[in-house]
Amino acid sequence: MSSFLHLAPNPFTILPSHPSLDNDQARHSPRGFQSSTLADADSFLASVSTTFHKQRKPRHSPPATAPVHVSSRTIRTGQKEEFWVCRNSIHQDVAVDGSASWEEFQSGLKENHTMNEMEYTPSVTGVERLLDWPREREIEGGWREVDMSVNLITHTFHPTTLISPRSFIVLVICAALPISRGKGFVTIQIPLSGKLGGSAPNLLRERITALAPQNTVFASYASVEQVVVMSDKVEWTMATTSNAGGAIPQWIQRSWTLGGVPKAIVADVGLFIAWMAQRRSQCNQRAHIQTNYKPKV
Repeated sequence: MSSFLHLAPNPFTILPSHPSLDNDQARHSPRGFQSSTLADADSFLASVSTTFHKQRKPRHSPPATAPVHVSSRTIRTGQKEEFWVCRNSIHQDVAVDGSASWEEFQSGLKENHTMNEMEYTPSVTGVERLLDWPREREIEGGWREVDMSVNLITHTFHPTTLISPRSFIVLVICAALPISRGKGFVTIQIPLSGKLGGSAPNLLRERITALAPQNTVFASYASVEQVVVMSDKVEWTMATTSNAGGAIPQWIQRSWTLGGVPKAIVADVGLFIAWMAQRRSQCNQRAHIQTNYKPKV
């Protein structure tokens, strides 16, 4: 288990050097931080097949045609327990209804990961970029095209009069796999503390206060995600642990029947595939218009 990939929010002091952070010179280098964190996430993903308990029957997430396999594991961290849930789906590597091509998975899930998530996830109503590091072309371990940012993500749920919005401060790292491992990428999301009297630098604390809804509840989640090409298929795996905070009991958050995390992450597969079909259709329409456009003489 990574020292940062856990449910308890990490202090801002874990972040590598950045001009906007206090004590910038004393912090780790971004490249070294990215390399070690990606290595930890890689080991975590490799352990899923042997340490998570798989449900017997796959789930379905229309309009995606691929079955979605769900597994879970409870991990002890000190005196606390973290409930992790994982989904895995294998899709045709083709740009058709019910599936998506490798290029579409890459453009939708690796490039602009968090901004795109707001496009296909109805509950995500706000994404604000707090910090951004320059892209690294290649780092130790062979990881390529490494992007890293800190985002403030707000989810709004209905009825809004009963459920306060949830805000998450998340460090996101996206990286292409080493060339020797073929086509693929990994995305890591690490929770940072939303306690505004804590480790956040003053300027960031002011921005978070200004951008987050006044009645928001600061919550936390961690996740690790991988998309890889296997012959003519694309395998999509995502594992997460979360705590919505407030007065929502953990047993409700873990319940499939009551719409907890397991059901939500399965639904995300269909939401992404539907969004990609919509983008594909819009792109085809624009291409058709341009092809058939005849200027007036």
